[in-house]
Amino acid sequence: MTLSNRLIPLLIASTLAMPGQSGAQGTRQASQSEVIQSDKVLRSNTRLVVVDVVVTDSNGQVLSDLKAEDFNLQENGAPQKISNFSFRAPGAKRIAQPQLPPNVISNAPTFQSSSLNVMLLDTLNGEFSEMTYVKNELVKYLGSAQLDRPVALFAMEDRLVLLSDFTTDSTSLKSTVERFKLPARFNNADTAGSIASAFTTHGDFHTNDRNIGETLNQLNALAKTLSGYPGRKNLIWLSEGFPITLFPDIQIQNQAAPHPGSNYVRGAAGDKTNPATGIPVNGGIHAIGTGATNYKDYAALIKKVSEALMKAQVAVYTVDAGALGKDSRLESQHTANEIASSTGGRAFHSTNDLAGSMRASIEDGSSYYTLEYYPDDKNWDGQFRQIQIKANRPGVNMRYRLGYYALDPDKISKDESSEVAENFSRALQMDAPAATGVQFQAQVVNAGKKVTVNFHIDPTTLAFQHQDDGQERGRFTCTVWAYGKDKDKPAGMTNDTLNANLTKDAYQQMIKQRFLPCTRELDLKPGTYTLRVGVLDRTTNKMGTSSVPVTVQ
Repeated sequence: MTLSNRLIPLLIASTLAMPGQSGAQGTRQASQSEVIQSDKVLRSNTRLVVVDVVVTDSNGQVLSDLKAEDFNLQENGAPQKISNFSFRAPGAKRIAQPQLPPNVISNAPTFQSSSLNVMLLDTLNGEFSEMTYVKNELVKYLGSAQLDRPVALFAMEDRLVLLSDFTTDSTSLKSTVERFKLPARFNNADTAGSIASAFTTHGDFHTNDRNIGETLNQLNALAKTLSGYPGRKNLIWLSEGFPITLFPDIQIQNQAAPHPGSNYVRGAAGDKTNPATGIPVNGGIHAIGTGATNYKDYAALIKKVSEALMKAQVAVYTVDAGALGKDSRLESQHTANEIASSTGGRAFHSTNDLAGSMRASIEDGSSYYTLEYYPDDKNWDGQFRQIQIKANRPGVNMRYRLGYYALDPDKISKDESSEVAENFSRALQMDAPAATGVQFQAQVVNAGKKVTVNFHIDPTTLAFQHQDDGQERGRFTCTVWAYGKDKDKPAGMTNDTLNANLTKDAYQQMIKQRFLPCTRELDLKPGTYTLRVGVLDRTTNKMGTSSVPVTVQ
């Protein structure tokens, strides 16, 4: 569908106004022509690398007075020019929201913050007693916290579950955690095979290969979910964790069936894997080696998930659920250190003060510098490029992500099509948080069995390509999914991809009015539904989503 210039002046007459928002992504790609996004222009045929840097002195205090010239940025040892530089101070500012009619919703954020925080309660790895302790410590932290930065709650179960969307209401978050029921799980160490293993005498075998595979899949899924949010995200992972390598003396073949709704394929050797990540699941990981030295190594998969987190601008803070227990968990702590250090976060272990570790994680990730640069090396060979940053000041400690893979920006655009579709579908699920990368208001009109959703998209949150003929071109998709009694499968869905080709005058008028229209209709049977509405920018792959209830008579 094409949105013509003649229709724009007529459709801009809407009085619904939407506040804008901008922010840096972990890695951005530009197309062959200039991309106009609000008042910024991203140059063509390159990629902008964004690096968040936490800087402290020898006493662990944040240093906030550094300038761009105080940083020495290198890529694989070659100096790079810093294109954009800023310091992000802690705190969140509430954004005033317009009064909306009863049948109109908005996904515009209610706050502006230097960072977003996600508490991830891991129920897959560890003992029930540890999970209970972690839950109590989380309640303790939220009971005393004065949140000035948004926090969301997720639980890692058989699937990733959203417990609470981003909010600064610590009382609401505390109540959510108190209501959450931990799943009863057997201690994975109490099996005949694991008890006989010398490895489990160290107390580190409170998980199994199935749970480790599911954990990596869920971390990868969470990275994709958070990639839809601009700026830095701090992931506080409350978990005992797992070792990079398992050493079973008895090879156990897990015959568990795939989780309903999951998408698995069988490899040549019989492995079950998630095709989106290549991560084995449900026991499909083969042992490496022979005889009594057989082992299962997750190092490559951990590296892949860490890269997904880095790409999404997510820093991982691991909080060891085992606290100061009787068992030694050096192998699991090593895994936590690897993931935290590679993404620019921190690992907290060997302490009973888990609430204090949670508080320190949020505080640590709230003050940081953002450095952006265009790599001088334009040979996109797919190899990992290491980022090195030094400060021209003694006694300075820094944490930042280790690097990125030099993928061809043009190839990324082609290869990401299926991945983008998967991410957008994930964002439209019932238990996904609202995304604000693209902002809109949506008017729901219910006439009999036909439900109409009129999108009023804020064009300043979209990207338009400047063409040689002077026109500005944008491409976006608006979608509606309707969920009835089955919260896992939509009862109906509709989507449309629109191409906006605008003259300079029409484009400027649209930006001034901050309104771009899209309408979708859906036929539904009588009943009560929850509509998940979303908009995807096909140029930048940013997205926005929200929910609205509707009753069809």
